[in-house]
Amino acid sequence: MDLDFLRPLYQHTGGHVSVYLDTSREHEGSAHQVGLRWRAARERLASAGADKPTLDAVGAVFASPGAVPGRAVFGHRGAVLLTEALPAAPRREIARLAPLPHAMPLLAQRAPHVPHVRVEARHDGGEVLPVSASGPLADEQVTGTGWPVHKTAAGGWSQLRYQRSTEEAWETNAKELAERVTAAAREVGAELIAVAGDPVARTLLVRQLPSDLAARTVLIEREVSAESDAAARAADQAVADYVAGRSRERFEHWRTQQAHGHGVAGLAATMAAFRDSAVADLLLVDHPESTFTACVGPAPADLASSAAELADRGVTGPVTDRADAALARAAAMTSAQLYFLPDPGAAPADGICALLRFPES
Repeated sequence: MDLDFLRPLYQHTGGHVSVYLDTSREHEGSAHQVGLRWRAARERLASAGADKPTLDAVGAVFASPGAVPGRAVFGHRGAVLLTEALPAAPRREIARLAPLPHAMPLLAQRAPHVPHVRVEARHDGGEVLPVSASGPLADEQVTGTGWPVHKTAAGGWSQLRYQRSTEEAWETNAKELAERVTAAAREVGAELIAVAGDPVARTLLVRQLPSDLAARTVLIEREVSAESDAAARAADQAVADYVAGRSRERFEHWRTQQAHGHGVAGLAATMAAFRDSAVADLLLVDHPESTFTACVGPAPADLASSAAELADRGVTGPVTDRADAALARAAAMTSAQLYFLPDPGAAPADGICALLRFPES
């Protein structure tokens, strides 16, 4: 997971408000319930010392209409720095004032933003919907030049010739659709191709795709439009499976690289690697109940198990915050990738490890 989108959160240390609320409005009176939840959260934050301008700015977000299951909002110094809708209600409601934003629950619950292309394959062409990391782009209807596209049920000496012409038209149209899919995939840097539509047309399309894209193609066993909710759900599941598989691959790579000094295990060693700007991939188990803490300073690399470790680097007056909040900041600001480990049983004892850009000295 690329964490560049979090960077606006980390311009300052201290006084960060992080709020996660259930904002579903499916039933009559739901808006009133959201208001009550925010009022209770605001009271807790005010008691903790949050300033009124920041609370007003965060409250304005929750007052806005919008039927999303949950929302995360991060405020600081009278402004909202980041807000995102959640795909489901937050696993726990959070109202927190702390030195750093509490971004890890958002990262754990955030729908994967993986560029991909959704396709409906038909015998006369199809539909192509590129999805960038920011969301769906404009869809394109592709009408192939091959004709005829319907086989005849009539008999006689000409039937085989007509059917052969139809199959050649299908091949032509599949090739032209594949060209548009390939262009769309290159445009958004697609990591997956999700293909719905006619079963035969799907097969013909995959045969026409370049080998690298064909290897990343997932078939949706439904004849639905590329922009339909059914295609979106199937593509989202394919993306989630892909992300889980990618996490397992990176963890296996970590296991092989650790023996060669390119991997570290445990919170303390991972924080030390971040202090040296050495972390390429941060891998961890999602532990929302974690009580691990870190000493943090103003710079992204200012994180350690003790104030003494930071003092050795010239950092004075560090504060204590959640370790996962400190790790999220360090990863975002050093361009490290984040992977959640799908198999907690195989992870290191504290569920945290890292792949390094260069071997330990």
